Amino acid sequence: MADDPVRVVFRLDRNPLLVGVLRSAVEFQTLQAGLQTETCPQFAKACADVCHEALSQFTDADGGLEVVLEAFQDRIEISIHHHGQLVPAVGLESFAFSEVNSDGARGLNGLELLSRVDRVRFSTEDGVARTTLVKLLNPKS
Repeated sequence: MADDPVRVVFRLDRNPLLVGVLRSAVEFQTLQAGLQTETCPQFAKACADVCHEALSQFTDADGGLEVVLEAFQDRIEISIHHHGQLVPAVGLESFAFSEVNSDGARGLNGLELLSRVDRVRFSTEDGVARTTLVKLLNPKS
């Protein structure tokens, strides 16, 4: 069963407390998939940070987030989908070392995020922005 792919879809409204539930689910699934115990909370925190950042950029008209957790034999992927602002929720274009960008807005530190994940992908399609965090699993012996 541990080798079967897993796909779970979460729909979050603007309530930031729901991100904590998502973080717990991500941490649980990464443990189930075989990610190293000390790495699971870091990946779950990266997911929560991106969700909080995306929620902070929303207007009421944008709606909420759709978060898709997928576990494969070789990796875990978390895709955060949102309408509205079609730029990465993670601020990777700036790689700012401080928490305050040049325009005074707070955002994620791109280098810190990259230290907790193996890859970050961003795409837009039909008015939906998707940020995907990827964590590679250790090969099973």
